[in-house]
Amino acid sequence: MTFTKPTSEVETQIESFCLEPEHEPSSEVETQIESFCLAQEHLLHGVGVTVVFPCLNEELAVGLCVEKALEAMRLAGLDGSVLVVDNGSTDNSANVAIEAGAQVILQREPGYGAALRSGIEAAQSEFLIMADADGTYELDAIPRLLLPLLNGEADMVLGQRLSDATSETMPWLHRYVGTPAITYLVKKATNNKIAIRDSQSGFRAFRREQILDLKLSSTGMEFASEMLIRSSWANLRIQEVETKYAERIGESKLSTFSDGLRHLRQILLLSPETAASIPGVLATAFAVLLWVLAAQSTRGFGQVGSLSWVADVVAGVLSILGPLVICTGVVLRYRAESLGLRNDHVKMPLANLIRRFFVYGVMFVFISIVGLVALLISFHHHPAFISESVAASLSSFVISTLVVGIVLTATPLIAPFLTTSPRLQLLVAEEEPQKSTLIFGGDLEKSYGPTDLSLVCLQQTVLREA
Repeated sequence: MTFTKPTSEVETQIESFCLEPEHEPSSEVETQIESFCLAQEHLLHGVGVTVVFPCLNEELAVGLCVEKALEAMRLAGLDGSVLVVDNGSTDNSANVAIEAGAQVILQREPGYGAALRSGIEAAQSEFLIMADADGTYELDAIPRLLLPLLNGEADMVLGQRLSDATSETMPWLHRYVGTPAITYLVKKATNNKIAIRDSQSGFRAFRREQILDLKLSSTGMEFASEMLIRSSWANLRIQEVETKYAERIGESKLSTFSDGLRHLRQILLLSPETAASIPGVLATAFAVLLWVLAAQSTRGFGQVGSLSWVADVVAGVLSILGPLVICTGVVLRYRAESLGLRNDHVKMPLANLIRRFFVYGVMFVFISIVGLVALLISFHHHPAFISESVAASLSSFVISTLVVGIVLTATPLIAPFLTTSPRLQLLVAEEEPQKSTLIFGGDLEKSYGPTDLSLVCLQQTVLREA
């Protein structure tokens, strides 16, 4: 049984010794190593762990995953069980999982996050492992993921896949573009409080109660990013352990671009400063700097093709994008606070936010009109009191200010899109009196028969307090 990737000669000796349980110590060093291994095994012995697998049409792999997880926990001395969350499979995944030794619950609300949220809430053990039921993750590494938790070194441990990923196991777009980009945004959203390489790893170990306290709300693939960001906000310690990554069994359910956009939307809601407010301020400041430089130009005087003309054009574009991106950040922050996705309380009612945007818009329109009048007077005044280079920069400013002002004055039209909605409630089942419980096993299949088995899993919509 291995624990961490060896980083020194001593750790290499420890791993080699631990991989050979029949090895007899022949030196003082090996005696110390044996004591270390026994201490780790004692730490794991009897610990209650549940492995949660979200499952959507994984008939070919789910049985193998369940068996591997149970065997890995048995060999490590863990008091382990496996919970498979059937997310609306149309194949025989549920029966295969039951036959392999898992408990199965049904969550009809579609989505990776919805399945995992149901599994985390339904599990009973203190420690949970989440993994995919597609055969990609190194389930033998379950003890290695748990040890930092048990040693008090971490509150969440991720199985880092990128070091072992290949073109056969992970598409190059995910490996070199998607995962690094989302990881960068997640780290920025947490003010770089977490040091990880693989934010999209679905192989994680954590304490159940700590994750329930985060009140996670995502139902799709963005659940992985939300879990990390909220964990960082809660000051949970996050570590990574290098693990192997295999080629998936069966057809992939990932949608590269739609799932990526869901991650981006979730990160923006949780941390609008990351990709909205700060870039907007920088763009606006750069636009002002370009205007100042162009206004002092001694060549071209804003004529088409001159450097001052280029500066005015670039400044005009940035001065439109900048304020609008800043306003987008404010809207996203308000939306996140209203939905309870941030720790902050709502700082202003929606009506006040819209009114403030409208007032700013009217102010910008008025400023643009004043600038336009000044340009007209200067043009018809002899001699002109505004130089050509300054007039060129001022005209760019007038156009940009007018566009931004018109957009902001129209914000009452988008007010309906800012209305709040509660955290999505997942479907749950009533245990009494219909006995339509979420959890079922092999004995139920014998009692009800294959045809009636799905009826046992039918759920009623019960709204619960988040």
